[in-house]
Amino acid sequence: MAAAGRAIEAVGLGGAALALFLAGLLLPAGGLLTGLSPLPLLVLAGRKGLPLAAAVGAGGAFAALALQTRAGAGFLLEGMAPALVMAAAARRAKTPVPPILAGAAMSLAGLLLLLGSRVGFQPAAARTAFGAHVDGVLNEVIAGLAAMGLPAEAVQGLAARMGDLRDAVVAMLPGLLGTADLLTAVLVFGTAGAIVQRGSGAAAPFPPLREWRLHDAWVWGFIGAGLLTLLPGTAGQIGLNLLVPVIGLYFVEGIVVAGALARRFRLPSTIWAFGLLLLLLQPLVAFAVAALGLCDIWCGFRRREGAAR
Repeated sequence: MAAAGRAIEAVGLGGAALALFLAGLLLPAGGLLTGLSPLPLLVLAGRKGLPLAAAVGAGGAFAALALQTRAGAGFLLEGMAPALVMAAAARRAKTPVPPILAGAAMSLAGLLLLLGSRVGFQPAAARTAFGAHVDGVLNEVIAGLAAMGLPAEAVQGLAARMGDLRDAVVAMLPGLLGTADLLTAVLVFGTAGAIVQRGSGAAAPFPPLREWRLHDAWVWGFIGAGLLTLLPGTAGQIGLNLLVPVIGLYFVEGIVVAGALARRFRLPSTIWAFGLLLLLLQPLVAFAVAALGLCDIWCGFRRREGAAR
């Protein structure tokens, strides 16, 4: 009976991972669903072990391969591989930083391989294709604002500035992709750890997100990337693409610091809800959160000292 229950759970979690991945391919703006596809496999690895998760993931990849070659490769690189890498890295990690960084790097590498295979691994073709996609999204935004009754003068003014926005987004493509994979890995790892711990009633095999603590040396990455952005040409563009993910790291650090302060001062949950609303409505708040995480190096907002990566 126990073996049957284990098999049912494994098949169910594997099916959930494959369903999330395929839904991300079929639904418009389904990138988040695709990014969440490692979650069920990571939960399975935490509950039943890495070998079973690897076997179930391989079965899911073969099932996706039967539907479409690219779907099979995509599930292998973006669903199965990040989950297994995070689970393996979490075995010896004292903080969630190493497994999350490993999972984000694996996801980004898989995404770049898939994108490169579609354009013949030609950077110029990739930029052109992504630029066309951004143009389509921005045009949809303009059309939506016009349909909502925005004055024609305002719509025309926004349309005139969309070209600069499009160029900026295309120039920051690597950094934006890396940051998106980082934040998705944080969401996947934190959710999986909470599910495993709640289901087992014991300590989860994954370090909890509240233990997130960047090593102080990361500040030199922030400073170096910031200095590179001041240089003209390619060097400045490289610096910008390095700076964006580093800001993402300190954004996560700031969220964890804010949570520690909220627990220390016993702030009500309504304040958390208001803060989340501000993050969604006011992007500048995200930079303030990242600044909070950066300042933790010198201010030491968290009293308890922990191991750092």
